[in-house]
Amino acid sequence: MMMGNCLRVALFLAVIGWSGGRESLAQPATKAQATKPPVVKLPEVDAPATKPPVTKASEVKDTVKKSPASAEEAPADGAAREADEAAIRASVEKFVEAYNLQDASAVAELFLPKAQILDADDNAVEGRENIAALFAEVFEEHPETGIEIAIESIRFIGPNLALETGASVTVPPEGGIPEAGRYSCLHIRQDGKWSMGLVRDIPAEPTHRDQLEALAWLVGDWVDESRDGRVKTSCRWTEDGSFLLQEVTVTPVVGEATTLSQRIGWDPLGKRFKSWVFDSTGGYGEGNWTPTETGWLIKFTGVSSDGSIASATNHIEPIGLDRYVFESADRVLGNMLMNATQVIVVRQPPQPDVSQAEEQAQPADAAAPKATKRSTP
Repeated sequence: MMMGNCLRVALFLAVIGWSGGRESLAQPATKAQATKPPVVKLPEVDAPATKPPVTKASEVKDTVKKSPASAEEAPADGAAREADEAAIRASVEKFVEAYNLQDASAVAELFLPKAQILDADDNAVEGRENIAALFAEVFEEHPETGIEIAIESIRFIGPNLALETGASVTVPPEGGIPEAGRYSCLHIRQDGKWSMGLVRDIPAEPTHRDQLEALAWLVGDWVDESRDGRVKTSCRWTEDGSFLLQEVTVTPVVGEATTLSQRIGWDPLGKRFKSWVFDSTGGYGEGNWTPTETGWLIKFTGVSSDGSIASATNHIEPIGLDRYVFESADRVLGNMLMNATQVIVVRQPPQPDVSQAEEQAQPADAAAPKATKRSTP
């Protein structure tokens, strides 16, 4: 519930797109289509050319905390989580098999329809058809070249997202020089099936952007509306790709709107994510992030413009790419202890292209230029 002082609520709870009401009625947005950039190549960084050992699904004890919104989709126990990991590893094995057969179509089928492949310079290939064309070109340029992959880790981010990291080595014909590198792959479960959504080359020295890939799903527009008001959040990359920027507007039913700006980055000293938030009247705060089994725990402290100290323990858990659960506990503002809260934040659908719709609705004869009457000499 929104407090009378919207600024204090915004400063205190708007971390990571806080939503002040019930689950939004907005429908999940489709992924924006990116401009087609240069074609990428396979990872090319130093790594041993020897064949990596085949890794087996590890026995992971499931301690996933289920939220009401994700209870139906979350793994029921450790065996279910192990089955998810085995399914992801099987998908990677199919990729290796299809690559070694130089079957570009079979490789592309392992990706989502709008998946992306990014090289170390952020050049992207998007869409299953373009991914198939990319590998067809690779196979044509490097016939009889195979690949070996060693999975280093698989980290689950909620019930339907998993981040895999690993090393790859291309195996050319005898006499050729192997090429090695490291990569990250975001696996996404849709309709009960795990597929590759985003594959990215990892440079020899990971950058801030490499670390932030785990939060790339936040990019986009989010909205929540309730009887208390409206919270709208927009998240974008900075131009250099080193930070994520969130602009939050809190509009209560009664009172003036409050805006906040939040910057999320990688703390090279603490080896974790860190966030800084500033509101429109001079308040500020910061949060330190710790990964959990299903998301991130954020220890937040802040100061409002009147000098009141605010603190909270927040937790975010993504549920697919278009919604996430936000929980806030241990909430203190000045000398006041506030109740814990939990909300579901939903991605805002894209706005319709009004100009294009008007153009399509315009009659053909109205769109054509009118003929001018010629005067008689």
